[in-house]
Amino acid sequence: MRKLFSVLIASLVLALLIPATTAVSASCWSHSGNDKKFAKKINNSRKGAGRGGLKLDPQLSKVAMKQTKTMISKNLLHHTPNLGKRVTRWNALGENVGYGGGADSLHKAFMNSPSHKANILNGKFRYVGVGALKAKGFLWVTVVFQATKDPGTTLWMPKC
Repeated sequence: MRKLFSVLIASLVLALLIPATTAVSASCWSHSGNDKKFAKKINNSRKGAGRGGLKLDPQLSKVAMKQTKTMISKNLLHHTPNLGKRVTRWNALGENVGYGGGADSLHKAFMNSPSHKANILNGKFRYVGVGALKAKGFLWVTVVFQATKDPGTTLWMPKC
């Protein structure tokens, strides 16, 4: 009887794990066209200034997208209040937030702002995360910059 009970428990545990594993692998992070366009514009500006390109990182992009969704829900442009805790393994960190007509006009506005431009051209940064969403007639964007070998986040990420 004890052996049968152990087999039933083991089968139940396996049955519960299989759907969870499938759901996780089916929900990998995917960058939108606007995310990729923004990252490309940033890297083109960096290249023009003699800086290396930034790698578009899914973990930083998830942090950025969470902030973009928060700004849209509150209809308020603001920086991530706990960015230094939400992003892990960093030694330099930056963030640009904005909303406007599209990626072209927003990137131009960032490049015309000394503090935003400084983040874009900062030679310490190696990774970028972009969260760009169209809502309420505008493109809302959060860009997170980070300067380590292995970006991380405290947010849940799927295993891909």
